[in-house]
Amino acid sequence: MLGLVLLFGMGCRRGITPEEKAVRAELRRALRERSYEKAAVLAQRVVQSAPQENGGWEKLVRAQLGMRDTAAAEQTIAQWPKVVGKPSPKWHELAGDVALQQRILPVALQRWAKALALNPKNLRVLGKVARVYRAQEDWAAENAAWTAVLDVEENATARIARALSRRRLHRWSEALEDFRAAQQLAPDDPDVRRGAKLFERLGKFLSAIRELDARLAVIPNDDQLRTDRALLFLRSDDPELALEDSAIAAGTAPWAVRPILFQAIALLDLGRAEEAAALGVDLRVQLAALTPEFLETISRLDSEISVERTNPELYVARAWQLNEIDQPALALRDAETALRYESKSAAACAEASYALTKLGRADEAFEKIKRATELDANFSTAWQYRGELEIARGDCAGAIESLTRALAIHQTVPALQKREECYRQNGLFAKAEEDHRALEELTRAN
Repeated sequence: MLGLVLLFGMGCRRGITPEEKAVRAELRRALRERSYEKAAVLAQRVVQSAPQENGGWEKLVRAQLGMRDTAAAEQTIAQWPKVVGKPSPKWHELAGDVALQQRILPVALQRWAKALALNPKNLRVLGKVARVYRAQEDWAAENAAWTAVLDVEENATARIARALSRRRLHRWSEALEDFRAAQQLAPDDPDVRRGAKLFERLGKFLSAIRELDARLAVIPNDDQLRTDRALLFLRSDDPELALEDSAIAAGTAPWAVRPILFQAIALLDLGRAEEAAALGVDLRVQLAALTPEFLETISRLDSEISVERTNPELYVARAWQLNEIDQPALALRDAETALRYESKSAAACAEASYALTKLGRADEAFEKIKRATELDANFSTAWQYRGELEIARGDCAGAIESLTRALAIHQTVPALQKREECYRQNGLFAKAEEDHRALEELTRAN
């Protein structure tokens, strides 16, 4: 922490020496160049030579904040009014800046409010207030803050910022109006150009989004409608709004899977992979890979589960869908839920086995598929998968027996192929040839 040697009890004011002028000029240059350590040393010299002048204190705080030495800046803010008596309006602004660096946002807003009471047209402070409200995701307050900025001065930065906050409020017409005004003011501004891409994509889905807005205004807790809107936001490449809707839907309907998938996709689009992984979603998930048929089926199953929360068949059906799109953790969760409601569900054991295999838990997967065949001796798919796992375990004899059970119930190309391979490995070439001929016949028939 930087120390201060303050001179109290100064006599009458004296003129500034050439040496002091040079120090102040060097201090201004250091701040412009962001050489904050150098600036802090120079600012201390200015404060020591003229402790009752606000300028030195102001620059010292700015240097300390630039160094991110928040403790020193806080100490300087506390000492400044004690020495000066009546600090300049910048004291309130900088006190807010210190609170901001400490992440004490309510205090920052309170101190900036005092600065604005002294100078309501301070654009710099108004912008800081707006950005804090954005960080707090208080979109209405952010909108009001940018409006205050625009009341003082028309500029593209405030226009595009207000357009984006109004987008979060779903005030589409006003957001588009602000965006177009920003485009007229500064079409080449990077933020405006990014906004152009966002609003252009959003425009393709805006009619459908407005329709869902109207329906949600009547029934705001409808998780299906909110998830439908999240899907539209994902399709319009707006992961922020998609995340907001899908997170609310997931909180309203914790049994639903569609909001979890959309949350994960939005988080990945925002570069927040760790949060997506915490949802239990495989990070290879992509919206483009989710077919309309899958999305329709999952939506229907989520809806049916909301009504029949203890129906094991619904969870098994959803687990199958999730296994098909390579979401084993979510599939396993559904399969285990089904088993809680029906411990003798062979289908749930099979889905759990598929999921466990994909999760790299081979021994558990084999025990689950073995249990499935014990629960339902006529479950051909389970016998076939058991055979595949036995091949992976190096148990060709066991695999032949399981695949034979599967083929006796229902002949499939994969089962014949795998049994033929096992026969050849065991030197049973005649039986392998029989399977090969049967395979050719089945292939021709299909």
